[in-house]
Amino acid sequence: MSDQFDQLQEGIIQNDVPENKDQELFDQMASREYNDKKHNFQVEEDDGETQDQPVSAIQEVVKPEEKQKNSFSIKKAETKRIVHQAALERKTEAFEQTKSFELHRSIQILSHRQLVDSVWARLQKVVGSSDETMKFLVSFMRQRIEQEELQLKYSQTASLNKLFKDFDGRIMQCNYPEFSKAVRTMDSAMERQTDQIKIFITWMQNQTRERLEQEMNNFTSQNRELVNSYNRYKKTLMDLDKDVVKYYSKYDKMYQNITIKGKKPQKDFLRAELKYKQAASKVIVFQREFGTWLLNSWNEIKQLETQRLDLVTHTLIEFQNQVMNVYGKIPQHDSIIGALNAVKIQQEVQNLYSYDFVLTKQELEFISTEQQQELIKYFQNFQVIDKYADQSHPLILKQFSAQRDVGTIGKTWIDTGIIITVDHYFLTFDGKPTRFSKPENKYPLDGMKMTTRNALELEIQFVIPGLVMDSKKKLLIQFKTSDELEEIMYFLETVGQNKFALN
Repeated sequence: MSDQFDQLQEGIIQNDVPENKDQELFDQMASREYNDKKHNFQVEEDDGETQDQPVSAIQEVVKPEEKQKNSFSIKKAETKRIVHQAALERKTEAFEQTKSFELHRSIQILSHRQLVDSVWARLQKVVGSSDETMKFLVSFMRQRIEQEELQLKYSQTASLNKLFKDFDGRIMQCNYPEFSKAVRTMDSAMERQTDQIKIFITWMQNQTRERLEQEMNNFTSQNRELVNSYNRYKKTLMDLDKDVVKYYSKYDKMYQNITIKGKKPQKDFLRAELKYKQAASKVIVFQREFGTWLLNSWNEIKQLETQRLDLVTHTLIEFQNQVMNVYGKIPQHDSIIGALNAVKIQQEVQNLYSYDFVLTKQELEFISTEQQQELIKYFQNFQVIDKYADQSHPLILKQFSAQRDVGTIGKTWIDTGIIITVDHYFLTFDGKPTRFSKPENKYPLDGMKMTTRNALELEIQFVIPGLVMDSKKKLLIQFKTSDELEEIMYFLETVGQNKFALN
């Protein structure tokens, strides 16, 4: 590319755009064409004055007007070729940047998503282990209930009060009064134990049914909701990935048609790039939401596990006290109760679900060294860095800031970003555009007409090509100063009337 076309590189959307570089290009072209035409005209005049051809000479005589026309056509074709080449190089540069960004984006997305999936799988593994513990405890309670029911059945049938009977079946308490009193005391103690067994059985039944099983159901239900949310995130990300592939494939195909097949583009190349980047941006944003959701779910599971461990600990303490009430105090009773009361529930769960326990050493090093972020920030502040963000965008010829009228009856102004693209299109954006903004409107510059309403308002009429017949679209825009209005008019008059648009 020649030096003058290197100067076509304008500022990117997020940065200030150097003024009038494209205008200088087209001014240089017009000046050069004028000088060439003037030179050709002088040559033709000299040739006309010195013509002294013999009549017999067989030679085609070209009129000066035809020579001037042919020379101008040559210059016109050369200018068009140069401008076309400049546009092609711009598109190649833009395509290589986008291709590099897509490769970088894919790697970053994959790393983040794999880490989220790995953490989630390990959390569910811990949850599964906790579920097995609860199932074992419930099973233990049910078996103990069966044992106590057998003991209750035996206690209800056992009685020492009928040890001695006379021949007609009457108890002979009068024969051994002191012994009979002792026996009655033993029977009374067994009856009290029988009552305690009944209470113990009722307690275990209630504890199992109303606390343990209910807690299991609640925990399972809430965790199932988390699993369903996880699956919905994965499904949405899969759909968003398909959109990225679709738009990038269209963008790539459009570039291949331009460069390899030499087809003239029917659509704006920048708009095709922005549609891809809009789709890519949605994936990045949703991936960030996915990471934030993982952290929230992580904390929710820890809370559920804390409640579960607290319930189990207190259940075992009450169980030990119930055993003592039924069968008496064993030597180890106090040490058992003391150990259970000493359990630091919060700390136990925190250790179980800590970052060091859930993530591998390699994963933690990847986040802290390669990503240079803390784990929480990496998950919830995930983003893909565009290394070209601070460079000028090759497909932008000029950028303006204004307001456009979107009212139906009266005037309603909204902030609008305007971009003139290398493919000769007029794009409008809501607010300040970025590399990931989606254009609200796209208008071709060919055949446009401009009318000033006042010193700040400009009406542009665009011709929209149709399959059968063309249509027209009017756009009313307003600027802060009259200088800004004059600047865009001057630029559009030059670029808009230039038949060698960069396409």
